[in-house]
Amino acid sequence: MNSKMFTVEEKAAMRWAEVMTDKLYQGSPGKPPQHHEALKNLKVYYNESQIVELSFVSGFFNFWNRFTDVLEVDIEQGSLMASFSISTKINPQEFTAYMRDCWWKES
Repeated sequence: MNSKMFTVEEKAAMRWAEVMTDKLYQGSPGKPPQHHEALKNLKVYYNESQIVELSFVSGFFNFWNRFTDVLEVDIEQGSLMASFSISTKINPQEFTAYMRDCWWKES
């Protein structure tokens, strides 16, 4: 993660996703669990609500990948991908306002 393309905050989030995806929280002989250090770093940049959301999103995509892989669903098929491109056209300001209204309320 030496790329200058990402901020330190983004790198912390990507490391957390990597720990979740590769099950580095379990540890193995000679390799202790890695989630404690990753979580400590994440807490420097994100609050508890944001960490839960990052964990949820990463967990969801881990589920989605396993689900489509085991059922051999080809989501990159040309005609199917055209359907996805329609759904990705959103107004970032409207989406952010929506998320702040229903999900990102800080207490």
